[in-house]
Amino acid sequence: MSEKYDMMGLETVSNAYLGGDTSLACSAETAADIDKEVLLLIKSAHQKAHDLIAAHLDIMHEAASYLMERETITGEEFMRIVRKYVPES
Repeated sequence: MSEKYDMMGLETVSNAYLGGDTSLACSAETAADIDKEVLLLIKSAHQKAHDLIAAHLDIMHEAASYLMERETITGEEFMRIVRKYVPES
């Protein structure tokens, strides 16, 4: 989903129960433009993730240490770490 194409269905699925073959329901130019839109969305999400992690390195380091010791972490355990650094409002 993007602002430009919103939730348009630009692909059709035939034989959904026999392998689910897909085909584009748009021109090659539109498909190329969609590829560009997808790349922009991926780059934007990557930058947002990078910025979020950079802003909370202390949380990430403690969570990584926790995982090195125990190999797994529950959501509740992770949130305990987060709350040490980011108090609830």
